[in-house]
Amino acid sequence: MYSVELRGVTKRYPGGGAEPVVALDDVDFAVEPGEFVAVVGPSGSGKSTLLNVLGLLDDPTEGWRLLDGTDVTELTVAERTAARKESIGFVFQDFHLLPTLTAVENVALPTAFDPGDASDRAADLLGRFGLGDRLDHEPSELSGGQKQRVAIARALINEPAVLLADEPTGNLDTETGESILAEFERVKTEGVAVVAVTHDPLVEEFADRVVELTDGVLIGGVPAESDATDGPQSDRDAESALTPGDR
Repeated sequence: MYSVELRGVTKRYPGGGAEPVVALDDVDFAVEPGEFVAVVGPSGSGKSTLLNVLGLLDDPTEGWRLLDGTDVTELTVAERTAARKESIGFVFQDFHLLPTLTAVENVALPTAFDPGDASDRAADLLGRFGLGDRLDHEPSELSGGQKQRVAIARALINEPAVLLADEPTGNLDTETGESILAEFERVKTEGVAVVAVTHDPLVEEFADRVVELTDGVLIGGVPAESDATDGPQSDRDAESALTPGDR
């Protein structure tokens, strides 16, 4: 079973003229537990749209998406929010840390734990990422690499199955970028599926698989031994939990 999968996904946006803009064009994409996939392509190729559809932030115009083998294409807004909180972690290019909160408070923010449990778990994660002496520091007191580690810890606080990262090394020097990618390597050994959208060749070196997106068309989106081109064949199928082995 894949951690996350898209089948025949197309995403169109209204354009300025008569024709809509096709951001994703019949995309098949799948990531296995413990796999690190880098998504590359020129600016405007649809990479951010792909990440948003994977992360349940945006809906496909056509096609299906599965999370841990379950079809989540038609979830309500509330159901998508719950699924994201439970199964998906996000690492943003600009960190998106709240400036008035400490590192441990930023990490604990997404949790459903009670405040004491959340703070303890956040402190444990920051310690694992080498920030045990920065728990009470606000973002303005942290370096770029430290902020990114805080962002990764925040993304992992709810123990997600999938970690999505948007240009995770884009604002970092090479040494700091390598340390961040080493964190991704460690996370994937715990069974987390990692997907990173990037322009950075360094990310490609660390990835298990590199896929290319150009004008909404994805090349290499599914592991070579798999065939994920067929979507559900009926409304009943589309509502049921599916795994690659069921096809």
